[in-house]
Amino acid sequence: MSRQLLTGNTAAAWGARLARAEDIPAFPITPQTEIIEALSAWIDAGDMQSRMTMLESEHSMITAAGAAAATGVRVFTASSSQGLLYGLEMLWTCAGWRTPFVLVNVSRALAAPITLEADHNDVLAARDCGALQIHCASCQEVVDTILMAYRLGEHASVRLPVIVNIDGFYLSFTREPVELPAAEAAADFVG
Repeated sequence: MSRQLLTGNTAAAWGARLARAEDIPAFPITPQTEIIEALSAWIDAGDMQSRMTMLESEHSMITAAGAAAATGVRVFTASSSQGLLYGLEMLWTCAGWRTPFVLVNVSRALAAPITLEADHNDVLAARDCGALQIHCASCQEVVDTILMAYRLGEHASVRLPVIVNIDGFYLSFTREPVELPAAEAAADFVG
């Protein structure tokens, strides 16, 4: 175990890295872009064996996540606010396909009134889509929950997408001490 001072976004990236996500379809949107940037840097440096694909929209991103998960690879993605709503149609579809992947949603208010404050209307719109939802209250919970999300979502009796929700701007950019498990221990837990 190592103790590091991490933002919620970087904690989310560590969760995907420790879970050994193999495919990362991505589309940047504030305030989750830091997650994709951290993963991209690790992939480019050779610290993470994964494939990242930048797509033209969140709809395409979630479609790609479901399609990749259907082939048996471990998939991670992230979104926020209107981005989650834009891809919402495909969350319903992916749940129907029974394709497990983890999507971190960094909750942010929707279009009107214009604000960048944390708000849960984005993730509440996905409440009935069939994906599991887990909400985090600390940066430590973000790492731990992502590992749990893979174990839950990929379980043979579940096989569903899992949304791990963190509050935009408050938790996403807050730095807190986080205990990162050893890579082998995380991999053993996730399976």
